Amino acid sequence: MINLDFIDKKIVNRETVILDGATGTELERRGVTMNSAAWSAEAILGAPEVVRAVHADYIRAGADVITCNSFSLARHMLLRAGLEGRFRRLNADAVKIAVAAREGANRPVAVAGSIAPTTFCDDPNLCYPPDANAFAWYHEQAEILAEAGADILIIEMIEDIRQGSLAVEAALRTGLPVWLGFSCVKNAAGEIMLWEQGHTLRDGVEAIAGIGGDAAFIMHTETRDAAEAFAILKSRWRGRIGVYAHSGVFVMPNWLFTDIITPEAYAAEAKKWIGLGAEIVGGCCGIGPEHIRRLKALPA
Repeated sequence: MINLDFIDKKIVNRETVILDGATGTELERRGVTMNSAAWSAEAILGAPEVVRAVHADYIRAGADVITCNSFSLARHMLLRAGLEGRFRRLNADAVKIAVAAREGANRPVAVAGSIAPTTFCDDPNLCYPPDANAFAWYHEQAEILAEAGADILIIEMIEDIRQGSLAVEAALRTGLPVWLGFSCVKNAAGEIMLWEQGHTLRDGVEAIAGIGGDAAFIMHTETRDAAEAFAILKSRWRGRIGVYAHSGVFVMPNWLFTDIITPEAYAAEAKKWIGLGAEIVGGCCGIGPEHIRRLKALPA
């Protein structure tokens, strides 16, 4: 683990902290086969050198924080893929690969462990962890990521208040800094909703902010909707704050790289987020190293 003071120092000095871009979709872009039930999970076993190369490319592009490939390594996802028996190894190795990728960096780079209280099901309620197991399963994953050397835990794709709350509570038990990623979509009435559309973003942030966390983000949200969603998040959150949006369309198990926003256009959007108060910016699905390079080049 590394000292995370460099992140606070950057923010105090009005420097934007740069988060990496997508891991799973970047692996797919480089030819790694996606699992039909657990998406990028098997890349840890079958293509660890490609995973490491993705992390290394983001570091070279200027990322201050890289996210290990554990988004699809929650126990409930691995169960459906027949990979539950490798739960501990996959999560530990995901962190170790990211830690190894930063060894050549000549500056501090934090490694974030991703925990995703989401599913790859058309009806998520059928595939979320069983009520009796949910907290324990999220906590077990958080502990494994922490023990393997993660510096931060990110609860990514908070789309449901109950599942998101359980994952945040579980991650906080480790004592590591916990970052919260809220995923949003506009409904037919133009309201910014959590991804599953059962609650507004405003309700979601208000419910989960009281649990705790060190930073909060609008993430895995259409780039065009990110600024509006960020304004809602900022009005309800008192910690560090940021954005990492996506571009493209997901048809399980593949990300469709159609109409991907250019690095230049994405940087222009990020400049707006920073102007609104975003302290940490990066990218989610469809956003790659060149997009991050352009974020790094934005004037302070």
